[in-house]
Amino acid sequence: MEREIRNKLIELARNKTPWSYSQLNEQLLLGLNFNNGYDREIIGEFLGNISIHEYHKGRPLLSSLIIHKSKDREQGDGFYKLCSEIYGKDWEELKSDKDFELERMKECYSFWKDNDNYKKYKNDY
Repeated sequence: MEREIRNKLIELARNKTPWSYSQLNEQLLLGLNFNNGYDREIIGEFLGNISIHEYHKGRPLLSSLIIHKSKDREQGDGFYKLCSEIYGKDWEELKSDKDFELERMKECYSFWKDNDNYKKYKNDY
């Protein structure tokens, strides 16, 4: 499942397109119900595992491309809490810095748009 999600995130990065959690769920037929806390935890775990893997390989955090579909269109708290662990900063401080989330997305776009990176790392999971 995580491999399929990662492949979709790479495709989104190459197309410079963020998706909502719901779009990811519906398009990949994950069958999750986000009204259920357990299902929200599952998607957070999948996305977190993918981003941790990418971080350990020196690559940008792919989970930055999954955002809320509400009008704020920002990443979920879980993304910021993961970044807090990675970067050693308070997650609420990271969340309040709108440039932080945009920079993480731009890093993904730039890295995965590069055809050499794509060929070299697309199957590295």
